[in-house]
Amino acid sequence: MSAPACVPAWGHTWVDLPVLRLPMPDAELIPCASRCFQIPIVINAPEDPVQRAVYRWFLGHHGAFLVWKFLSDSLDRLIREPDSQLVRLTALGYDAYSVMLAYSGSCSREVYEDVIRPMMVTFDPAFSGRWARDYEPLPGLLRRARTALGPAAAAPLSSASKANLVTHKEVMRRLVPAGPSLLRESGRTSMPTTEAERARFDEFFLVSRECVCVSRYQAHRTAILSAIGHDLAKHPLSPEYGETLRTFATRL
Repeated sequence: MSAPACVPAWGHTWVDLPVLRLPMPDAELIPCASRCFQIPIVINAPEDPVQRAVYRWFLGHHGAFLVWKFLSDSLDRLIREPDSQLVRLTALGYDAYSVMLAYSGSCSREVYEDVIRPMMVTFDPAFSGRWARDYEPLPGLLRRARTALGPAAAAPLSSASKANLVTHKEVMRRLVPAGPSLLRESGRTSMPTTEAERARFDEFFLVSRECVCVSRYQAHRTAILSAIGHDLAKHPLSPEYGETLRTFATRL
């Protein structure tokens, strides 16, 4: 494994989570010997309700980064090699993404308005999910995959992706029922996303872009999914969420 291309100057220390090290979306993981990375990745949920809400906001987004990578790789494969088994697995990926949205946004509206939203405003007044570089290609890849598969074969994928949009809207409606987004408030909605903004999104969510070997990536992915699963077991949101994550983790 090589060192990061550049060392981020982390803009905050609001949450005690290990930095998530990822390659750029168009870069591959580095092949390595099985289990070459053996340093334990420890993720512990705080007991304080407000601290746990912040922890969930960041850890749930770490989970989303991992699911975005999975979906990007899977949709790209479906475009080139349509396969019914991969369709079902990719649909499960969208279900896992729905869990990440619900988990990260599971705080009360008051905690979001008083604690989490001010964090983002302080970091950047226009902070936006539109800056997520790993999510950017997904809508286009999904359209191309559905076209390659045809309506019937793509049905599980279409259903799961539509359910994911519903979950996203429900979380937004609950946390920001009437107010505009930070990006809209900033007056920058018509401007294209810049590389600096993508880097800011990574920095806020404690993501470092660097060369990463398969073993390290898998170890961190396991730690994140396990931590979310344990937290959901202790503080449940919906009965099916834990099962969705367990199924997703076992099929990766």
